[in-house]
Amino acid sequence: MSAAQLNAIREHLDTVGHIAVLHWHYFGSRSPTPLGFGDFEKFLEFLESETEPGDAIDVWPFPHEEQLRIAEGKVPNESGEVPEGGAY
Repeated sequence: MSAAQLNAIREHLDTVGHIAVLHWHYFGSRSPTPLGFGDFEKFLEFLESETEPGDAIDVWPFPHEEQLRIAEGKVPNESGEVPEGGAY
């Protein structure tokens, strides 16, 4: 995720409330994992420890409103490259 997207997420959590997250697994063969966060630091911990290169992340305000997605992005590898393709 870009710095601007992370800032938008932080601002939403600080001023409005919670976020709903869908974690799409690059090496899929499974449904996306739905998650919720009310704390920006916990969200960052999730991004750093629970995602793999190529995973996709969608973030919405909670309660969920599809058309108001706050951010979306893919997780890069150690070189900053994002794998193309995937199960989604």
